[in-house]
Amino acid sequence: MAHQKENNDNKSRRRGLRLWASRLLITILIPLAFLGLIELGMRIFGYGFKTSPMISYDLNGRRAFCDNLRFPWRFFPPDISRDFNPFIFMDKKPVSPYRIFILGSSAAQGVPDSAFAFGRILEVLLQEAFPRIKFEVINTALTAVNSHAVLPIAKECLRHQADLLIVYMGNNEVVGPYGPGTVFAPFSGLGLIRFNMALKTLRLGQLLSRLAQGLAAKKNAPGVWRGMEMFLERQIPADDPRLKSTYRHLAGNLEDIGRAAGRNGTAIIFCTVAVNLKDCPPFASKHRADLSAGRREEWENLYRQGIEKEKAGDDQGAAQNYRSALEIDDGFADLVFRMGGCDWRLGDYENAGRSFSKARGLDTLRFRADGEINRLIRETAAGRESNGIYFADMENVLAAESDHGVPGEELFLDHVHMNFRGNYLVARTLFDRIKSLLPDEIKRTGIFEISLPSLETCAEKLVYTDWDQYNIPEEMLNAYIKKPPFSNQLYHAEQVSRLEQELTSLRNRLSVEVVQKSAAQYEAALARSPQDWWLHWKYAHLLYQGLKQDRDALEHLRKGAELVPHSVRGYSGMAFILHRLGDAEGAIDNCRKALAIDPTKAEVENILAAAYEMKGWPDQAEARYKRAIEIQPHYVAPYTNLAMLYAKSNRLQDSVDICRRGLKVVPDAADLYVTLADSLNQTGQRDEAIAELKEAQRLDPHNAAVNQKLDEILWEKIKKKKP
Repeated sequence: MAHQKENNDNKSRRRGLRLWASRLLITILIPLAFLGLIELGMRIFGYGFKTSPMISYDLNGRRAFCDNLRFPWRFFPPDISRDFNPFIFMDKKPVSPYRIFILGSSAAQGVPDSAFAFGRILEVLLQEAFPRIKFEVINTALTAVNSHAVLPIAKECLRHQADLLIVYMGNNEVVGPYGPGTVFAPFSGLGLIRFNMALKTLRLGQLLSRLAQGLAAKKNAPGVWRGMEMFLERQIPADDPRLKSTYRHLAGNLEDIGRAAGRNGTAIIFCTVAVNLKDCPPFASKHRADLSAGRREEWENLYRQGIEKEKAGDDQGAAQNYRSALEIDDGFADLVFRMGGCDWRLGDYENAGRSFSKARGLDTLRFRADGEINRLIRETAAGRESNGIYFADMENVLAAESDHGVPGEELFLDHVHMNFRGNYLVARTLFDRIKSLLPDEIKRTGIFEISLPSLETCAEKLVYTDWDQYNIPEEMLNAYIKKPPFSNQLYHAEQVSRLEQELTSLRNRLSVEVVQKSAAQYEAALARSPQDWWLHWKYAHLLYQGLKQDRDALEHLRKGAELVPHSVRGYSGMAFILHRLGDAEGAIDNCRKALAIDPTKAEVENILAAAYEMKGWPDQAEARYKRAIEIQPHYVAPYTNLAMLYAKSNRLQDSVDICRRGLKVVPDAADLYVTLADSLNQTGQRDEAIAELKEAQRLDPHNAAVNQKLDEILWEKIKKKKP
């Protein structure tokens, strides 16, 4: 009886367990099935986007792969998403190829001009040394990303017959997506970050992310790309506990990239990251949290006295004050940098270098890879060559090529982006590393009796000319250095003044003959490399901007569009030039092609609107100008163009309103003040128009259009007062 009772109890427990298991399965499976049906339905009806870094592309009947412009949407809101430099490669490698993928962020991408990125120079070096081998150097770097985004890019590269991965990253670990100083995807634990990233590969996850971004927009999340200025309120001191988590995340991502390459049998080179130490003051500084009010006042007195002595040229006296201030608070980055500057000018380069490096580590706007990041990169690669993991110490290579071992403006354009010489040094170091990794059958084809191509030879082959030597620093100055956070740095006014003088000297050298010589260099380079779309695009830019040969520029833009038909650049460039030539139909056609590829390009919408206006279609033009403003609220051109469209239609109040709306978003737009003043003047509000023009004059005192319009209205006012 007891045995039978025990059997019955066991059966009862088993039935209970089965019942609970069934209930649990129903609780889990039914919601999963429901969510699966929703996901399937969203895919069937075309909601969402592909999240792979690369997508399949039919190139003249052959299967190729190209960059997916929607991949960055996993990490950035679409309206401010950054783009890959376009790349396209065949699914099946051609005969005798060696395929290299470069991974990283803007420094690896080659900002500000990727035609001269170190990957391009590396390709020249390899091709010269091994002319019988086709080297494919594919740059998959992406501005503003960090290791969280690079990991899935690396895994995708490994699916495409990669022979070698080169990883050059570390500057954005804090400010990039999921970093503690970011304005994009929020900081959290590594497991949650990866779950979030995986969720966004689902259409349902993309919907949830979009809803979340909509809520975040109400909390002043960035609605437009404003570069480094977006991070001004995201300061991370050196003692912030989140930094330790950031370093752990980087170590985990580096390890996973290396492990994935090892499983695939692909060699990988991890590079330390070089940054500007000597000529890049900290972007922001903070005092110690425990500094009392009295001690802070004492510190400030010493610091102020040191600055006064430094300005007077008394570096010895300034250094004494700075040392005393350091005894009170040695964590204020600007003070440490000033101490380094004094030591440098006094000839104590070793101490100066230590101070510049320490100031980089104390900088609370963490846009530069610090010492711990480079230590982790070294540690990841150390002693693992047998596993196919190799190392290139770019930090020390560039230091060795710098004055007294401290990198500065001789190699850098700003805080992390290298000039041509800096990129050449990185490429040369990689070449030396790669040639020992190549298979024996490739090594045997090498021409080792020739010397490595010089910097000048690489510049010739990539057509780095006097034109570029002016345009690149000019872009850096006006698009970056004149704006926050650079404008908050020590010695900023002196830096801007010096750079402007240098640019004036460079511009004075750009005679017609010099520009024509650059054009001849492009012709020679294209004769050697007619399939290089970078050369076509760069040459087109020189032709229409430097030589005003618009129709010749069009031909090279067409060729570029044929070579990379998945890219917006060729079509948008042709649309711009065709509109300038008065060909509205051609401009409209190319704008539509560009927007079919990427509907988030406000500048293309603006050109399309202008072309519609040229055709005499004001309603369509108005709609497109509004669309451009919607996509990019800080883009001034569509406000100005829409205001002028309204004024032509005698809708003067609408013109005034759109100008004022634009000035709320972009209060320093001098051209918009001029347009506003013109409309106010036409409505008889002459005094208000004069006031707006004076504000424009204050913002841009050398703007000829502002001064001319102000003179015209003042003269009208004087004439009206005359009896």
